Amino acid sequence: MKTKYLLRFLFVAFAVVTVFCCQQRRDPEPAVCRLISTIDQVVEANGRLTDEMQRTFTYTNAVLTSIAERSQDQEAGFLVEYANGRAVRAVGGTASIEIGYLPTATQPSSATLSRGGQLMSRFAMEYTSAGGMSRITESRNVLPSNSQTTERAFTFTYDNAGNLATERARFSLRGGVVVEQETDYTVVPTPSPYARFPERALLTVIALSQAVETRPGQFWHINLPVAHKSYNVTGSGSRSSLRDSSTFVTNYDTDGKLISQDQTAFLHQVGATDPITKRNRQTYSYQCD
Repeated sequence: MKTKYLLRFLFVAFAVVTVFCCQQRRDPEPAVCRLISTIDQVVEANGRLTDEMQRTFTYTNAVLTSIAERSQDQEAGFLVEYANGRAVRAVGGTASIEIGYLPTATQPSSATLSRGGQLMSRFAMEYTSAGGMSRITESRNVLPSNSQTTERAFTFTYDNAGNLATERARFSLRGGVVVEQETDYTVVPTPSPYARFPERALLTVIALSQAVETRPGQFWHINLPVAHKSYNVTGSGSRSSLRDSSTFVTNYDTDGKLISQDQTAFLHQVGATDPITKRNRQTYSYQCD
């Protein structure tokens, strides 16, 4: 009889200790990783890497505080200013980007780029109901050197899962000439390095404000693109010849973050039988809390 009561007492005591321990133990919070740099390098025929573009980002208490961009031709850095929890300005050297919002919006609807107090460009942005950018238009007040483009408009469409599917670029030139191209993307179920970037609209504007041409859709992918094809578009809006195509071989760390990818691009030129092959390597670095 005593043995029976003793076993019952030990069982109750064990249960109490187990519950207490479970209440005290807390599963560790998952690490929050933020993108702090991207480097795009050309892979030359001899294997040598040559920097083509580098972007770096800094944060204070998880808030983006600066964006810097360096290419072979120029270097720019912007400090981000906030008001009421929203990015309202980015200033770097003589350049300033003023960001505007509709009254109840959390995403910016407009931006202006000035250099040395002179208005250079105006940007207008639109978004899908899910928060992805659906269109950004740049109207240039001052044309960059060696450019005839007075306006650039980029339109983005998404699939049912929210992944960026197509990106159409429309360039309006002096004299009324319009050039269009459209890009299709193939993605895999792995997050894009920009999927959780805190100020993607501002990053898009800064990237477009620099001299290096870019596909701004790269900042709006949720899942990682592993291939794309770009086509010329006729005046009637239909696709014609293939402009370029790329495939990517990806490399991840043990936590599943993309740390590098090797890009093989085929650039098609009018009148040429064979495309030009170009190889690049993009690398990504993160800061994890």
